[in-house]
Amino acid sequence: MPEKKRILLVAPLPPFPPTNGGVLRIFSLVNFLKERFSFSLLCFAASEGPEKYTQGIALVALEKLFDEIHTVPYESIISARDYACPGLPRLALDWYSPAMAAKVQELSAEGGYDIMHFEFLQMAFYSWYASGVKTFYTEHDLSHVSLFNSYFREWTGASRLRQLPQWLKVVRYHKKVCSGFDHIITLTEKDTAGLARIVPGAKVTLVKTGSDPERFHFRLRNADENGDAIVYVGHYRHYPNEEAALRLATKIFPLVKRGWPGAKLQLVGSDPTGKIKALASPDIAVTGTVPEIHPYLSSGAVFAAPVRLGFGIKGKVIEAFFSGIPVVASRTVADGIPEARHGQHMLVAGSDADFAAALVRLKQDPELKLRLSANAHDMARRCYSWPELASKLGDAYDRELAG
Repeated sequence: MPEKKRILLVAPLPPFPPTNGGVLRIFSLVNFLKERFSFSLLCFAASEGPEKYTQGIALVALEKLFDEIHTVPYESIISARDYACPGLPRLALDWYSPAMAAKVQELSAEGGYDIMHFEFLQMAFYSWYASGVKTFYTEHDLSHVSLFNSYFREWTGASRLRQLPQWLKVVRYHKKVCSGFDHIITLTEKDTAGLARIVPGAKVTLVKTGSDPERFHFRLRNADENGDAIVYVGHYRHYPNEEAALRLATKIFPLVKRGWPGAKLQLVGSDPTGKIKALASPDIAVTGTVPEIHPYLSSGAVFAAPVRLGFGIKGKVIEAFFSGIPVVASRTVADGIPEARHGQHMLVAGSDADFAAALVRLKQDPELKLRLSANAHDMARRCYSWPELASKLGDAYDRELAG
């Protein structure tokens, strides 16, 4: 049996627990490819304070996934000091660590790895310190090159124009750093096309974000089992999720209540911000981090995804498809799932009023709910199952190493 090729994954923090989209993606892909490749991990980890213990537990859990784990103290980051690594935009500069740069240089020089795979734009510049090894980069969300659709909190409202110099710096950095990779992994067709315009000639492979169909018990809601829970799932420290939840709770949900007086809203997910916690009321539940989202998807009446910022696939929607809960989504979400059609797999809505009307419509039309759920589940199994998606990443590794 031939020896497995060795992949070093470079990530900001330990990818565990898999409670948000980016971490869940990394965890799932490695999990489904670990029999085919030997994976190791390089990341920052706190060496003091409360996070030392939580991240320590995460690293122990990851020992089942990675053959080797290398860490650099998080405290080694020299935040916001442009003289340390000139030319970096703030999003990357805030993660600059001479110790991490030295570790990348050391591990690549030892020659023990066939590929170094860098995750997230803030870690991409560390590829400049790698030598003698193939380099991969995952473009999780190309919206950072758009001043108006970016997922950065500060690039909104009146402050957007003040951030113009920083945005231009991000665009220049993105093009420069992406030009140096041997291979780039994208998550959506839209990002793939956008990257081809920004970095012509780059080798790009589309590996969508999916889910494991075995994790979710698919169940169609019967006509007499309509329920009253509108479910939203998010990692709320990620600004697009916070913004979507605030919009849902303060603008859309009051309109829903007019046509659906018994409606309840469940804001499920990790790290709720102060603004999210403040939404809690008799009609709005803020759960915080939960061990599993399955019970909420299984018992909910409708899944709401009013995300407006960012370009990537919303993994939470794919999980809803696998669970059988019908979905109402924004056009931004729909653009990331091109196989899903309005009226066939989910309802797509733009304005707050249209979104509320779509939620109420699903409450009042059980047959539509059943049809959307069944169609969405079939489509998700065909197009968004982790085993098949992971195989595409493995094939990209093999092609690059063979070339």
